[in-house]
Amino acid sequence: MADALRQAVHDFMARDYRNDIDRLNRGLSRKGDAGLVRKMPPIPFTGDVYSMKPNDCILLLGINPLWPAPNKVAHKAELLPAMKMIDDYRSGEENSFDEYFESRLSYFRTDYANWGHFNKTGHGYSEYFYPSESPSSVWNKHAIAIDVIPYFSRDTSSIDNRRIEGCIRHDPALLAHQRILEEIVDIIQPSMIHLNGAPAIQLVQDLYCDEEMSRFGILGQQFNLRFGKATIANHSVNVFAHNQFASWRSNPSKKDWPSMFDEWNRWLADSTF
Repeated sequence: MADALRQAVHDFMARDYRNDIDRLNRGLSRKGDAGLVRKMPPIPFTGDVYSMKPNDCILLLGINPLWPAPNKVAHKAELLPAMKMIDDYRSGEENSFDEYFESRLSYFRTDYANWGHFNKTGHGYSEYFYPSESPSSVWNKHAIAIDVIPYFSRDTSSIDNRRIEGCIRHDPALLAHQRILEEIVDIIQPSMIHLNGAPAIQLVQDLYCDEEMSRFGILGQQFNLRFGKATIANHSVNVFAHNQFASWRSNPSKKDWPSMFDEWNRWLADSTF
């Protein structure tokens, strides 16, 4: 298996994810249960890595995948098949891994893609970075997604952000997942890393930034808007970061894209001097 990303995903998905989740549920929460869904294997990445335009694409780094409500189509169309593919693969059926790997590459071409989530970022990408694209088509060649914690939960309220760095630095499952992140960056060489949420900011700041990402302007105080540079897999990449998109006052929403984009351009202009 010559492809380094494919090998990294192969090794990661071969792990006993139920044992990993049990350990991480204890490690990521002061109460001993971070709320990660034990029956569901992790999501290593989302999007067609090999179709990205190197140096002309965005890597979205979020917190962790959302476990859908029981009535959502994703359970039957995406999650149950993924469980079967990974359990079959771990039982020795190598073709099931190939099928699963392709399902992650083709996610944004499926009927179950979660546009309710990805349109929040896709709207800004298409409107301000790639105006010839739509909020959905921008994911074909210009954007992919990966999460800091690749395991599902219904919410993140039980995850202690202060414990994430220690787990990522020492937990074997999250170290294996960081290898996937680094291989993806090496392939797509993104022009920007977009950090959606405090845990993603913390991870990139602690592991990949030589200098502190500084809050920028009024939005830096309101939404924790930060810009900086990260070096991942020997690639130096500009970083655009803020609190997770949500409806609370300290979180941005789609309507805040214009002002965030203006601040981004101002920072880019200042950082060239």
